[in-house]
Amino acid sequence: MKKSLIGLVVIGFLFSACDNKTTIDESVIVKSTSQDSSDNKEFVSENFTLLTTDEKFITLKSTAQGLDFEEFKGKKAVLVDVFATWCPPCIEEIPVLKELREKYKNDFEIVSVLFEKDKPKQEILDFIAKYQIEYPITVGEENFKLAKQLGDVKKIPEMFLFTKDGRFVKRFVGKTSKEDLEQYINLAIKN
Repeated sequence: MKKSLIGLVVIGFLFSACDNKTTIDESVIVKSTSQDSSDNKEFVSENFTLLTTDEKFITLKSTAQGLDFEEFKGKKAVLVDVFATWCPPCIEEIPVLKELREKYKNDFEIVSVLFEKDKPKQEILDFIAKYQIEYPITVGEENFKLAKQLGDVKKIPEMFLFTKDGRFVKRFVGKTSKEDLEQYINLAIKN
């Protein structure tokens, strides 16, 4: 009886220690590591203007082959990272993304697309400061339009890699290894 009571107290403590201010719907966190590159994604022509947290604009256009980023076209391969600030796998990937961005800084850029509605700006800025993120993070309704264009993203994290000329290379679903990412980033840079 005494052991049962102690067990219940311990379980109660574990659950009371969780942050109940954050409503995490784990059904949107993907469990698999990556999707087969044979998705042969086709995009519909559409223009997007994404707003970054530092109030700059990233303009792009979807084409049949991928996404043309006005600022990076012909200069850098781009990884579009669809994420949320409360998503554990998304947070775990930040150091890897930062490392790869630094390693390939002349040929590679990351554009993180926040997949959260009505997130207070200060909370986003605090998140960026906490994880020392230097790549652009976009916010707003345009993010959800782009996520729909990318294959109606419903689970996170999801990342989409494009060559310097905007051709779609690979879709990564769920937590992805550094080695897997780097292999495809090299491919996107060279093509």
